[in-house]
Amino acid sequence: MDKFCIDNVELVFNKLKDYDIIKRLNNQGRRPEQVYFSWMRGYIISNYFLKALSKIFGVSLEDISLIGDDDLVNIESFKRTPTADLEIALKDGNKLRIEVQSGFVGVNDIKQHKVLEAKGIFETKGISSLAIHFDLFNGQVAFIKLDKIEDDSVNWITRQQMEGQTVFNIDQNYFIWKLTDSPPKIGEILDVKKKLKF
Repeated sequence: MDKFCIDNVELVFNKLKDYDIIKRLNNQGRRPEQVYFSWMRGYIISNYFLKALSKIFGVSLEDISLIGDDDLVNIESFKRTPTADLEIALKDGNKLRIEVQSGFVGVNDIKQHKVLEAKGIFETKGISSLAIHFDLFNGQVAFIKLDKIEDDSVNWITRQQMEGQTVFNIDQNYFIWKLTDSPPKIGEILDVKKKLKF
């Protein structure tokens, strides 16, 4: 754990500081430290759970590529982008894009531009996208197939806390993995979703 913290917190912070990134962070008028905290939380969660993701999808860590736009020395990469965080080379030869999200306050949403990007990637490249949302406040994880979200779903709402953006509110039924349990296999996740008629 100490090595993880050094590699993913201390070294990242120092690099961002050395390149004067932190003080220039600004997202919808939020203070730099708020933007840094939000970005860093997602970055750490994504890296911390890589081994769990490899178990869920039955692949090695080498089969998981970081494809997000996170460049620790370029301020432009900190602008909001719809690009997924990870791409997994599955054993059947297909690829799957993963959008890793984390929540701490019990509000669990997916921004509309993430869904639109996923649908576009599926239409142009035939690659499906899955959001894996870690609700750390409640110790649970949701799995949502982004390219299958219906445009007229009742889960689309306007969230004032998110600058009035249209977001897909993640229903409790999407939360399949309790963090106190071992990571489920993708087959188990799909079985649960079939029973719940997702």
